[in-house]
Amino acid sequence: MREGGEHLGRRWSIILAGGDGVRMQPVVKRWLGRTIPSHYCRFFGARSLFQHMLDRVTCVTSPARTLVVVGRGHQEAWAQIGPRNPGMVLVQPRNAGTAAGLFLPLTYIRARDPAGTVLIAPANQFVYPEDRLLGEILYALRAAEKAPAKVIVLAARPDGPERDYGWIKPDQELLRFGLRSIRAVNTFLHKPEPRLARLAYASGALWHTGIMAAQVETLWRLGRRVLPEMMMLFERLGAAINSPEEPHVLRDIYERMPVQSLSRDLLAPVPRAAAVMEMQGVSWSDWSHPERIMKTLMRLGQDRASVMPHLRAAVTECQSAQPFDIAMAHHTMNDR
Repeated sequence: MREGGEHLGRRWSIILAGGDGVRMQPVVKRWLGRTIPSHYCRFFGARSLFQHMLDRVTCVTSPARTLVVVGRGHQEAWAQIGPRNPGMVLVQPRNAGTAAGLFLPLTYIRARDPAGTVLIAPANQFVYPEDRLLGEILYALRAAEKAPAKVIVLAARPDGPERDYGWIKPDQELLRFGLRSIRAVNTFLHKPEPRLARLAYASGALWHTGIMAAQVETLWRLGRRVLPEMMMLFERLGAAINSPEEPHVLRDIYERMPVQSLSRDLLAPVPRAAAVMEMQGVSWSDWSHPERIMKTLMRLGQDRASVMPHLRAAVTECQSAQPFDIAMAHHTMNDR
């Protein structure tokens, strides 16, 4: 039971930590002398991005209803989880993209609580301040319960025409919680080319953070509609849960698993399946790129962080390799 006596399932969380942070690997290797996914790195302070996100979601859902998806060889995950004790840690047999990263844990949630509401949170994101983000997440969960046919996507106000982000063009308002407006989605743009990124920025489009909330069955039906081959594999896994065949089935379906993206392959083809809420009072950045991390650390006064020389070197190398594109992006930002 929820507040107000509504008959709904429970709230669950999924943390997507299965990526390998390929673009950050050279920086991490030079900095730490070994290669580990960047979301397990402590760029400053005592916690990694992964630990921050795990601490956040267990403030809004029970640890027992928190599922973490990691990759093979992610030994750091086990050490960093420590006493946080999520309900389940799932190791992907291989990284097949963020769509599989979502539907693997969703298969297990659906087996326990098909009427549940799920929060989806990538592990590689810097968000500040913590308490404001928790408030925005609660708004998203309530919106998913109030508008159960929609996937509620949290979005951030852009500060430039970033071409490596996903973009969302909002449409008319669907509902409102206090000062928060939940709007229909007109278009998703997944990592657009520079010209389209500049147009998206000029038109008032928002950044897709990847933080989402939705009903379990809403996501499942959307998967069946848009990614039927993938969903057949996960339905086979669902039928094998708690049987002796479960480990074998998991390995077998990942041998056939297509590599697909939540943003590009699941949401972009059917934008009307989603709704968007712009976060208020929250600074957000996807820390999968050296330049973003460097800029954020500089804004936070962390210029002397031990990783900074390695970030600067990587940014300089990138600018040398792509002088035209970088110059165009900076020119457009300076015109604003």
